[in-house]
Amino acid sequence: MSTSEVEDPQSYVARIMAEIEDEVRVRRASGDLPPKLERELDELFLAHSPTVGRGGDLTEALRKLDAAVFVDPVVPVDSERAAGAYVKKGMRSLLLWYVGWITHQISQFAAATSRALHIVDGRLQELERRVEVQRVPGAGIVEVDAAHGATSWWVADAVAAVAGTGGRILHAAGGDGWLVRRIAEAGGDAYGVDPRTSLVERGALGIADLRGEELAVHLRAVAPAGLSGLVLSGVVDGMASGEREQLLALIDSGLMPGGTLVIHSLSRSAWDSPDAPLEADIAPGRPLRPQTWCHLLEQLGYQASAAVGPEGEDFVVTAVRGQIDSPETTSAR
Repeated sequence: MSTSEVEDPQSYVARIMAEIEDEVRVRRASGDLPPKLERELDELFLAHSPTVGRGGDLTEALRKLDAAVFVDPVVPVDSERAAGAYVKKGMRSLLLWYVGWITHQISQFAAATSRALHIVDGRLQELERRVEVQRVPGAGIVEVDAAHGATSWWVADAVAAVAGTGGRILHAAGGDGWLVRRIAEAGGDAYGVDPRTSLVERGALGIADLRGEELAVHLRAVAPAGLSGLVLSGVVDGMASGEREQLLALIDSGLMPGGTLVIHSLSRSAWDSPDAPLEADIAPGRPLRPQTWCHLLEQLGYQASAAVGPEGEDFVVTAVRGQIDSPETTSAR
């Protein structure tokens, strides 16, 4: 088979599974694969295989449960001894009334449990379908050349606000490291994260500390109070309320008391303009106003102030997190 005719992996697996099933049917029909041996092999596979190998979902698990619901009271009587089969057959006949009653109760319970689980499975599938239809996608990175670059009007003030905080400073979305380099030149210990790996790889060639990952994923891995400064640009503009609340909670965990948070965002007028980025059309949310950001951050214990850009198309919010009162201060109050 040539390189251009390489078989799709899923098609290859499906073809191999079909060949195995055909071989099993042939051996089962010829008597080479007794039902008892098949059940034993299936039980061994279920006992030792990972969940994914068994189907990995509730529907497949229920299918296997349905196959095992019935408990057979008629035990096999085959024996390697000459009289063993007659003895076993006699014992089976004597105890069948009792064993049959027990197995009937067990089978009824298993069947009722299976029916209940099928109802749960059906409702879960319907719930998943409804949730999937209403699922709110995460906000993507929204950037414009005029507002997201080393010479933008807000960059100098943002660098001055975080460079002297004395700890690690994170920029997201870091892009190719344009702001990380500016902060480093000002004496700050900066690094960046960005899910756009192509930009990250390009910036890494310039010896900038960049990580190709989602901001929320990274913040979950940051040690509590592990950041002294955080700059967000192109991140919060299109966030829905739920994603924004989650981000603020993660920042609250990762930013040390006294740390500085800088948020840059496009304004609503820029968001609705004909020149707005295409990402604005598919974003789940819209930019908040500067005063709304200040209100939210002040509720979380920050001292916040906002500055609007020269053309009114973007703004920057600078917020300093309040210090946590010591036990001595609290008792003195």
